[in-house]
Amino acid sequence: MSASIYRRCGCRTEGGRHFGALPEGATIEQREKACPRLLADPKHGSWGYYLSAGKNPATGKRQQARVAGFPTRQAAQKARNAEAVKIDPGRWLPPTRDTLAAYLGKWLPRHRRTARNGQGLRETTHGQYERYVTNDIIPTRLGGMRLSDVRRHHLIAFFDQLAEDGRGIGTQHKILVVLQAAFSSALLDGLVDVNPALRIPLEAERPKRFEAWSPVQVGTFLDAAVQHRLGSMYELAFLSGMRRGELVGLRWEHVDLASRVLHVQHTRAQARRGIVESDPKTESGRRTVTLDDAAVGALLDWRLRQDRDRERWAEAWTDSGYVFTMEDGGPVKPDYATRLFETLRKRAGLPKITLHGARHEHASLWIAGGGDVTQLSKRLGHSTSRITADLYVSRVGDADRVHADRVASMIPRAPRVHERVHAPRTTEPDGTAPDRIDAARDRTKTG
Repeated sequence: MSASIYRRCGCRTEGGRHFGALPEGATIEQREKACPRLLADPKHGSWGYYLSAGKNPATGKRQQARVAGFPTRQAAQKARNAEAVKIDPGRWLPPTRDTLAAYLGKWLPRHRRTARNGQGLRETTHGQYERYVTNDIIPTRLGGMRLSDVRRHHLIAFFDQLAEDGRGIGTQHKILVVLQAAFSSALLDGLVDVNPALRIPLEAERPKRFEAWSPVQVGTFLDAAVQHRLGSMYELAFLSGMRRGELVGLRWEHVDLASRVLHVQHTRAQARRGIVESDPKTESGRRTVTLDDAAVGALLDWRLRQDRDRERWAEAWTDSGYVFTMEDGGPVKPDYATRLFETLRKRAGLPKITLHGARHEHASLWIAGGGDVTQLSKRLGHSTSRITADLYVSRVGDADRVHADRVASMIPRAPRVHERVHAPRTTEPDGTAPDRIDAARDRTKTG
């Protein structure tokens, strides 16, 4: 391995060519080719280093590291030494010419196919990644940097700018996930020697406070909803805690009214390229949900209404197999289910919550009614009961107090004689000892 420190500037000769660099211990020929100002002024120009790393084992070509732009000789030497340490054990990587933007353009299609241990990204997740890459990363200074030049402080500055631009905390965390995954792949590809996106300090996400409807308000909404042909869909939402995609993706083949259960096997989501049907995200999302009398009744009513639609549309009817359908039998679109929920909520004159809020309402009512959190976690399809407890911690606390009072009320006790709670006074306000006053009172009574 050979290495040298040099100084150079941007000045040009009369013929328009750049002057040569001035290395330490320069020869007479090198001094003649260098800028005269470099020879006369030690502060002119900037410092750099040249590092020979032998041959590339894959191509057989010589590998060189030539980096300039350091303000002092010491800075250039420190950077050279850091790179030299990597060369000896064979960990040095030549700088890549790819910018971060160019690498992301090649990485994302591959990541779409190979993420999640080869299962690939879900269509909705890929669409989200694509938006962040296209709108938030590529147009910035960070996107134009060479991939191997990106350092932790560049990423911190990037996220500081996102915050100034008004991007939400949740969005910043999601963009960081994209960058961490991309640099992790670049590390495996041998294009960078570290993942600079790890341990980037971001403000913690604050969970949105959910203002639940009261049971009376839930009843008011459902009474208004049943006036619409799809009202039964919202009854099932509140009574089962199912997600929007699970409701509109439910098929009759996965509903067993005789056994009073349904099986969540599919979900339908609105993606950038249209509606996509897929399996639940996790194994816990694929689950069996038990049905109460009201839920069974809602599904029976809906089946009768759907049968009438089938008769009315006759040959034009689309036998899609979905539980909740439009009048012609086609499946309900996820966005339509959301818009209709908002219309019915306004019609009922109720406070703002989303269709996803029906899931939270179900959980809140379950806990308030004394339901077990672990069982609720399985019912909602959470991967762990810890997630459920964290989401509904305030509801769990309220329910705990109610159940604690119930436990105490079940224990029969004799009436308690309440003792004096204040410590006895050593003197009365006028300075008289209490025992003398008591003695005087006793004499008055006996006299």
